Amino acid sequence: MSDVKQIRGLAESALASMREHGIPPSPENFQVWFHYHAGTYGDLNRLIDTLATDKKPFDAASNEALYARFFGGDTQSMTLSTAASTEKILQEVLAQIGLANKDAAAYASLLQESSGRLEGGMTAQSLAAMISTLLTETQQVQARNAALESRLTTSSEEVSVLRRDLEAMQRDAQTDGLTGIANRKRFDMVLRSAVHDAQDFGRPLCLIMADIDHFKKFNDLYGHQMGDQVLKLVARSLKDCVRTGDLPARFGGEEFSVVLPNSTLAEAAEIADRIRQTIATRRIVRRDSKVELGGITLCAGVALLQPGEGVGPLIDRADEALYIAKRSGRNRVITEEQARDPDAITL
Repeated sequence: MSDVKQIRGLAESALASMREHGIPPSPENFQVWFHYHAGTYGDLNRLIDTLATDKKPFDAASNEALYARFFGGDTQSMTLSTAASTEKILQEVLAQIGLANKDAAAYASLLQESSGRLEGGMTAQSLAAMISTLLTETQQVQARNAALESRLTTSSEEVSVLRRDLEAMQRDAQTDGLTGIANRKRFDMVLRSAVHDAQDFGRPLCLIMADIDHFKKFNDLYGHQMGDQVLKLVARSLKDCVRTGDLPARFGGEEFSVVLPNSTLAEAAEIADRIRQTIATRRIVRRDSKVELGGITLCAGVALLQPGEGVGPLIDRADEALYIAKRSGRNRVITEEQARDPDAITL
């Protein structure tokens, strides 16, 4: 949940870690270490912890690599690389086409010249020589056209591979490395687009904000690896419970969100409760010993986009409903309507 005190504490922890490791306080480095302390990405925490344990230096190269891997820096590099590769392929194809055009012009000139010689009369010997020359040139033109066709086919395949690589990179940059669902970057992009569409076409749009109950206590008790398993379980449950077209995302840490286009508040609340019930029935089992560790629950807040409203107020109202759900007993769903009338909430 949004909490100024908590955010300030995370910022201070991030800066302290950067000072400890001698890392320059750039915006990119701060983003990496803020999310490290927030526990946003399990893979990021494991990688940094490994580097620290192995006493590897957090130099410029490693800092840039961390930022690029988890916050989309690779996407821009990949885009530039793909553009350069595509341009090179295009230049090669244009050069081949240029040669083919020259060949065609020379061949046409040869045919015209041969036609003129035929009209003027020729000896049997000169006619045979001309036919031999035409045959040789025709074979050469055919061979060069076949080479051009082959190069065009190869180029098309190369461009297709580059396109697939770029699409894969873009997907990776918008996917949470631990849970496999959309990350915060993807969530922000989709929610902004969904808000614009809803406002432009007068369609309903709802947002669910959900948070795992007592997750820190679970993490402290059973360790981060089990905590990661819980996060994955919640992500799978979200994917299983939402509709086609909805976007489940990891908002940060143990908090998740779902963007629900074309959804009324009642429909969104029903989906949120289905998620809550599904997770409440799941049991956490330690893989090595098969010992059952119990269950987990979550709370959710649900809000409906208002006419003329932007992204910020929608998130704030869903977040406020989530806060009230946690404050009023946990393992429950609260809509913004219920949040406006706390007396109606059954504790």
